[in-house]
Amino acid sequence: MAVIRLPAAIQLLSSTICLLVILNAASHVESARTSGSFHWYNGLFVFGDSFADTGNFPKANLSQVTRQWYKPYGSSHGLLQDPTGRFSNGFVQSDFIAKILGRTVAPETYRDTKENNGDKFGVNFAVGGAGVFEVPRKAPTLAQQIDSFKKMLDGGDIGKWQLKESVALVAISGNDYARVANMSGESEILDFIGNVTGEIARGVERLRKLGVTRVLVNTLHPLACTPWQTRPSNYTECMGRGNLAALFHNSDLTEKLNASSSDNVYLLDLHRAFTNIVDPSDPQDIPQVAKQFIKNKLKPCCYSFDPNGYCGQVDEDGGALYNVCSHPEKYFFWDDVHPTQAGWEAVMGQLEKDIKDFLHITY
Repeated sequence: MAVIRLPAAIQLLSSTICLLVILNAASHVESARTSGSFHWYNGLFVFGDSFADTGNFPKANLSQVTRQWYKPYGSSHGLLQDPTGRFSNGFVQSDFIAKILGRTVAPETYRDTKENNGDKFGVNFAVGGAGVFEVPRKAPTLAQQIDSFKKMLDGGDIGKWQLKESVALVAISGNDYARVANMSGESEILDFIGNVTGEIARGVERLRKLGVTRVLVNTLHPLACTPWQTRPSNYTECMGRGNLAALFHNSDLTEKLNASSSDNVYLLDLHRAFTNIVDPSDPQDIPQVAKQFIKNKLKPCCYSFDPNGYCGQVDEDGGALYNVCSHPEKYFFWDDVHPTQAGWEAVMGQLEKDIKDFLHITY
């Protein structure tokens, strides 16, 4: 979700849609939840956008779409020290998934596999800015990322043995919805949401048919609570109806994944995990791990002085056009849309037990 700007059209969803969203959102994808024996997974395969990208977009001159390769990105407590192409000050979602699987590092990026044989743990195909449809920055779509996965599988670069016990993460975080601004009415918007969720569901089914044994799929987080949306209120409240649009997306995606009747697919409730931190219905419900964000749950650690600028932007003389906080561990958001490493830790900490139950991991 490298550069998502919540369009005004989404914010015009009616109260009728609101009611439908809330009613539909009550359903959940059912998953196998047993305490079975320990499982060792041979491969983690990651698809999606900047929530999971660990450096697939090539480094180029500093710009809004390449900022992840420049400081202050990757500068958290010396853990990564230098930018690595991650859209955060440190680790991102895919790093935490790898940790849950018992690994110390995330799988190698697809871009890097073209230069070496890889570590045989898996491959990360996610690219910042990607969606299920073509986007202006030409990031590969979900289907194109799966095409690359199939090509590696057919060519023997990914061994069949890796699929016998494998996990895929599908992290699609809303970049497609930038085009909703050009749509004329609610019906067209709702149809488009259905098209997006349909493409995600088709991608999940395709991964299963290719042999991936477990698939984790992100829900859409509360869009109206991202710093780009909360900036007009001086980062004090979630703005607009983007959260309702996210709920509608999640409800429709849940329905489509339920229709597959698969115990091998699990919906990761990022919406709930984010909301518990940034917009809880009861402040007492804030998870203990997230209490350090209470004063900085909507304000980003790194922000541009220009509302249309970006974290890391500099002038012609190299002077910083942004501000970065001294203690990113106290901020949930890193930049205008992405969590800090501490933010991701708080999110994934809420989901870890459910993930382990689904994957039959008992340690």
